[in-house]
Amino acid sequence: MRRVIWTGGILMALAWAEPQNCQQYFEARKGELEQQTREFDEARQALEAYRASFENLQKEKMDALNVREMEVNATLAKIENLKEENARLLKQNEEILSNINNKTEGRIKEIYSQMKDSAVADVLSQMDTEEASKIMLSLESRKISGILSKMQPQKASELTLLLKNLDKTKEKAENADNNASENF
Repeated sequence: MRRVIWTGGILMALAWAEPQNCQQYFEARKGELEQQTREFDEARQALEAYRASFENLQKEKMDALNVREMEVNATLAKIENLKEENARLLKQNEEILSNINNKTEGRIKEIYSQMKDSAVADVLSQMDTEEASKIMLSLESRKISGILSKMQPQKASELTLLLKNLDKTKEKAENADNNASENF
């Protein structure tokens, strides 16, 4: 019987000990889970803070990039405006130069037309052949023939050949202008 009582006592002790061990186990496990949950929450908060920081940094960089892009576009617009202004000024200067040349040529034609043939022949003989031929082209045919007759034969032949070539070039340019205007 002692054995039975002793076995019963051990069983009772085991019965009492077992719920207590389970309780301790669950409490210990609960503490571990709470600790892991806190660690996960801290990690999640750190990750969210990092993500927010990264998004702010990315937004700042994009804003800076957009500002820089607007500056570049403004600079490009200024460059385009300056190019257009330069083109306009160049065209205006070319027109002014053309008007000056036309007036100068008109005045030169008028001056040489009023001079005597022999005086014109002397002056043109001293000039560069190309310049002399340009002046002669502006004169009337009758005046040109009178001037050539008063020149030295060598100079007159050079001018005649140059006049011939310049006249052909002028005709080609006029024909090209006429063809271009007909095509429009």
